[in-house]
Amino acid sequence: MSLKDALQKAGFKSSKSENERQLKPKKKKTEVEVHQEHRNFCEVCELIHPDVERFVHRHPRIDAQWICLNCVDKNEILDDFRKTQQSDVARNGRYRRYYGHTRDLNKEKNQVGKDNRDQNRKPGTKFNKPGNQTTSGNQKPRYKIDPNGKKNFNC
Repeated sequence: MSLKDALQKAGFKSSKSENERQLKPKKKKTEVEVHQEHRNFCEVCELIHPDVERFVHRHPRIDAQWICLNCVDKNEILDDFRKTQQSDVARNGRYRRYYGHTRDLNKEKNQVGKDNRDQNRKPGTKFNKPGNQTTSGNQKPRYKIDPNGKKNFNC
């Protein structure tokens, strides 16, 4: 213990505080192991990887479903069989396949359950139901009914 520390403990204070620094509040430490919340164990090579995804495939030599990117490319399993996008690599947009194409599940997720007609329709317009030729606004009818009762879509 130094003389200065002993005097400070005793209650003496120096008149000069040139060497005293104010303590800055420490930064909050970030979670390094965020990927531990998700599956990261490859069932084929039995190692931990940050790019493990679930594949529902029919490959005869592999029984596993949770497979890392390296094992999937080695065993030539297409990305069409991938069901999840839960890995760190996929969520950060860095998931790239070397064998075959890479699916973008974010785009596919937005289109699930939507009707194609709903995407092309303007808000506030109604569809033409079969047998109904009324339109709202400036839309043309999508078909004409011939005298024989058949629909002609070449309008």
